[in-house]
Parts: sequence; structure tokens; C-alpha cells
Amino acid sequence: MIQTVLGPISRSQVHNTLAHEHMVFGKPGFALDTHNPYQRDAAFRHGVERLEMVKPFQVDLVADPTTIEWGRDPLLLRRLSRATGVALVCCTGYFKDEGDMLAHLKARSYCEDLEATLAQEFEKELVQGIGNTGVRAGFLKVASSLGEIRPLEKTIFSAAIRAARQCDAAIFTHCERGTMATRQAELFLSLGMDPRRVIIGHMTSNRDLDEIRAVADLGFRIGFDQFGILSIPGIPDDEEKCRNLLTLLRQGYGDRIVLSQDTICDRMGYVSKSTPRYPDQIYREVLPFLRRESISEETLRRMTRDTLLDVLDGHSGQTL
Repeated sequence: MIQTVLGPISRSQVHNTLAHEHMVFGKPGFALDTHNPYQRDAAFRHGVERLEMVKPFQVDLVADPTTIEWGRDPLLLRRLSRATGVALVCCTGYFKDEGDMLAHLKARSYCEDLEATLAQEFEKELVQGIGNTGVRAGFLKVASSLGEIRPLEKTIFSAAIRAARQCDAAIFTHCERGTMATRQAELFLSLGMDPRRVIIGHMTSNRDLDEIRAVADLGFRIGFDQFGILSIPGIPDDEEKCRNLLTLLRQGYGDRIVLSQDTICDRMGYVSKSTPRYPDQIYREVLPFLRRESISEETLRRMTRDTLLDVLDGHSGQTL
């Protein structure tokens, strides 16, 4: 079963998916912005607009990896799911150690066993629910910084792995600009995490296909999940991302890859100056490109449905 914001569902209820999209997203401190305050009703309208864009492609499950401190709003996700009929899966966990973004965790580390208490908090959100919302998280999210896994990030990884093993849950990761995939994989394996329950994220930004193959060969799933992002310095453009994906598919890695765009439906406390991105690009552009290159429908189905469901529910189920 797959835990959504409306409760558990069977994989047989799912047609197509997106593995990494944000309904809302805001850097820590957004609640202090009185000039541009977060408005849940506006976020709801924006979310409905974006989810309706993917329904013609039979997308009926979306994983939202927005972390605790970056604006996660389980009540919004529940409202959106009820309004659109799209199953939304929210997460528990924390993002990378950037500036003072995790200052409250650093303060807590002085007076408690942070790894142990974080593991307990993650387990509560997976099993009992987030706060008093009644919404349960369906997976965990962790992140590393550009070119390094910082000490606090390692603590979060360790706590997430403890919770995932205790609760039989999946973990999605953030690799800043595609870096640290190998080190993340090593850390997961050293702490006993089943690689089949882990998506190493943002490999669209990683030009080192040898590294991607090596991580996939260890059993990890690979997130090609940032199509449409053009504003991050130094990462491939969409044409190169498609070529890299095609190379991996022709080498037999289609059963290890999930697809998404990392779009943001509503931003908390600031307005992005980047080109607007939309959550249907995978289905409008990437899949047609792959079909023209003679990639099989079975492989496309693995990437747009089966592999994500395998990661979330921990079982390899029958395809529809």
C-alpha cells in the first residue's frame, strides 16, 4: 500500500505518476514576510491549475518532497487531493544545511541526542501523522550540500535511515547540482538501508554517467527529476538531459529511473524571476522524444509508474 495524504491506496489504483513536484515551497523565514505573506487559498488555486494540467496524461499520483522547514503544508495537500482526485504523497525530513536554515536543529543538538530525537519525530509523522492534521507522511527526504555531506546533514541521513528501517519507508534525496551521489549511496549502505527503497535525486544535473550507472548498479533508484530547470549554474540544459537519459536507457537502466520536473506550484514569501515551469513537460516533451528514439512503452511505464510505486510500497507489483 502507498500512504497518501488521504490515506493508503493500492498501486492498482494508480495509472501514471510524477516523482518529485512541490505544491508549495518557501525558504525558512517565509512566515516573517508581512509584505508577501503565504496565502493558502491562492496556493490552492495554483495547485489545482497545475494538477489539472497533468490529468489528461492520466497522472493520478504525485510525490511532493517538500521538507518540514521549507513550507510543507499537509492541510493544503489534503485539500488539493480532495479537489482534484490526484493522490498526493507528502514527506517528512529536512533539507540541506545552508546558512542558518537549520539553526533550530543546531540549537537542539546542544541539549539532546539529535539523531535519536529526529528519528522519533520522523517515525511519528510516518505512523501517527503530522502534528494534529491526521495526515501521514509517505516517505522521507534528506539532502546534501554542493560537493559535501555536512555533519548536520549526516545526522539527518542517519536519523532518516533509522526511521525508514523501523517503519519500512522509502527515502528520496536531494543531490545539490547532481553532486555526492556516490557518497550518499555509501552512507545508505553503511547504515543498512535497502537501496531499492531509495531514490538518489537530481541526477539530471549530473554529467558523470559512469557515476550514475555505478550507483544504479548498487540497487539504488535514480531521479531524472529536474527537466525544465535552466536557472541553476553549470547544469545540463534539457537537450543534454534527454540525451543522457537516452544513453542510460539504451544501456539497460530503464528499470532504475523515475521521471519528474521539480516544479513549484506556489512560492512562499518570494517571487521567482526564472522562466515559469509546468508539471506536464515529461508527458508533453520527454516521452514523445523517447518514443521517437524507439524506447519501448514498457520502459516508459517503468519510469512513469512502476519504479516509483515499487520504491514507495516496497514491493514489485503487477502492472496494469
